[in-house]
Order: sequence, then C-alpha cells, then structure tokens
Amino acid sequence: MTSLWLYLHILLLVFWVGTDVGVFIAARWSEKTTLSIETRQTVLQLGMVLDRLPRSALTLIMPSGCQLANASGWLNLSDSVLGGMWAFAAIWLVILWRGFLSPDPTVQEQSAKINWGLNLILALGVSAVGIYLLTSTTTPDWLALKILAVGAIFCAGVALDLFFKPAVDIFLALGATPDDAELNAAYQRALSPVYIAVLAIYAFALIAAALGVFK
Repeated sequence: MTSLWLYLHILLLVFWVGTDVGVFIAARWSEKTTLSIETRQTVLQLGMVLDRLPRSALTLIMPSGCQLANASGWLNLSDSVLGGMWAFAAIWLVILWRGFLSPDPTVQEQSAKINWGLNLILALGVSAVGIYLLTSTTTPDWLALKILAVGAIFCAGVALDLFFKPAVDIFLALGATPDDAELNAAYQRALSPVYIAVLAIYAFALIAAALGVFK
C-alpha cells in the first residue's frame, strides 16, 4: 500500500509542476506585442485551461502525502482524520471544477474566491503544523520541513492569485487597444510579481520533493 501512495504522490507532483510550466510559458507569450491580440488571448486562455491541473493536484497533495507518511510509519493519524482530509480535498475539487466548467461568470468568480480562501486557510494551517512538528514533537525533521515547504507553497499560491488579478484586468483592457504601448508596459509590470510567486512555488516544490527523496 505504501508503494501505491508513493506512486500517487509522485504523479500529483508531476502533473502539478509539469503543467504549471505550461501556464508560465503561456503567460510569457501573452506579453508578446508582435503577436495579434487574438493570438495572445488564445495563448492566455490555453494557459488558464492548463492551470486547472496544478490547482487540482494541489488539493490532493496533503491527503496523499499524509497517507504515505502514515503507511510508512512517520506519522500516526487515525482513519477518521485521514478520511476527513480526503473529504475536504474532494469538496475543494468540486468547488474548483464547478467554477472551471460553469459558463456563468458569477459562479466562476464565487469559485475563485472560495478557492483563494481555502488556499489561505491551508497556508496558515499547514505552516503552523510544520512549525509545531519541527519544534514540539519527535517527528523526523525532514518531514516537518517538508510540511513547512508545502505551507510555503500555499502562501505563494495566495500571493499569486492576488498579483494575477490586476494583470488580468489590464489584459482585458488591451482587447480594445492592443497597440497601446503604455498599457502593454503596464501588463508586463503587473506580471513581474506573478512570475516571482510562480518561481517560488517551483522552488518550494523542488525542496519538498528533495526532502522526501533524500531523507
């Protein structure tokens, strides 16, 4: 059973980081003023579709990781706690995909706000658990640090969504005046902190993976 949880955990990391690279590249291409605005819109829209996979994988990282740690004897969580984590992840997935698939902008916005709130809760909660495990228990340091790295990923995700909203608003305005140099420059500036947040997510994901492999 341990091998099954390890396999699932690795698959989630691959889908998460791998598809997120595609989102990063799509955002970069959407900046290109040499492309038509229709092409730029299509590229960014494709990036948003790809973004569904890393967001979905993120909801499952914690329960799959805790199942793996439990099966390996590094944590001692009850079946009810693990079941609650999976139920929480399932509800989160439903909320996400309801927003992804709904043609109603109100539903999409509502889903995005709930997702951001859940990310914030996990950012604070997972980080607190990591600090507690590192300082107050006999949990292996590598595992506590890995949980802290995942908490940092949630924190970066919260920042990412905050930074991305202004960039999207500017990009929508570009639809009417795609050759506006000042607006294009503003779009590029707005994306700069987004890229920093994305790179932070990659860095913390690689750290978390390394802690799990080289323990």
